[in-house]
Amino acid sequence: MRKFYVVVLLLVVSTGWWGCKSIGRGGSGIKAEADPLNPGAKAPRIYVGPVAGFNRSLHSGGLQSQSLPAPCPEFDSGTENGFYAGMTGEYLLGDPVNSNSSIIARLMYDYQPAYFTVAGDQYPSNFEINGQSQVKDTKTEHITEVKYALLNFEIMYRWNIPGTYFGFSAGPQIGFPISSSMRQDFRLVNNPESPARFTQTPEELAKSKDLKTNFVPVYSDGSQTNITVYDGAVLNQNGMRAAIKAGVQYEILLSRFILVPAAYYNFGLTKMTTTDNWSVSALQIGADLRVVL
Repeated sequence: MRKFYVVVLLLVVSTGWWGCKSIGRGGSGIKAEADPLNPGAKAPRIYVGPVAGFNRSLHSGGLQSQSLPAPCPEFDSGTENGFYAGMTGEYLLGDPVNSNSSIIARLMYDYQPAYFTVAGDQYPSNFEINGQSQVKDTKTEHITEVKYALLNFEIMYRWNIPGTYFGFSAGPQIGFPISSSMRQDFRLVNNPESPARFTQTPEELAKSKDLKTNFVPVYSDGSQTNITVYDGAVLNQNGMRAAIKAGVQYEILLSRFILVPAAYYNFGLTKMTTTDNWSVSALQIGADLRVVL
């Protein structure tokens, strides 16, 4: 990420923004199509096109584990790679020939998953030693995998530094979850040279049914080293996510197209659920490709 900002800074310096006159898109080769009936056609003001990019999802704040016959941890933070894709539209403000600002709207599919892991306590487990089963304490870990997808709508204000195609943008984002799921596992941290197993039989484990969800814990492997505590929908999920998004961008003019690589920080304002202090933010790197409408 630091390398990205260094490159952006070099672009700013190379354009000599401190002494240049204002650069607008109309003054840089992007004009309305020639029309014999309208020889005085003005520079275009509206641009539309696709947008896509990479998410580094940042889930934080605290997520409780489901009940289990072991100390239940709180997952403080989790990250994972995701993506976003959709459509974008831009409306230039002021004189489109010399405009340095605009309003940008986007409608996107946004996938923001997460992977949490927390070290657990020592837990009794079975070892096979000289053909005999012995019970010893073994290290454990708790794991949660979250899949979270939204339909997002955002409105951003964009301002370019005068004399350059380097700019800043910021604005609100509203999202509506369209799919989500969560899986929680309780796992033995095994030594391959001395493998261990949980002491409960599958039948005993089934008696640990969670009363809130009616989910019955099961062994997810044949060696009884991993218990799936919960696998299903995110519980008590909020029906909306609100965020503030801000970042930097650089416009590359390609005839009647504009390629706009950008980097953003997407800060979640609302909680993921109504019961946990769990919020979702993201670092985002992507690009818009817009054409004159």
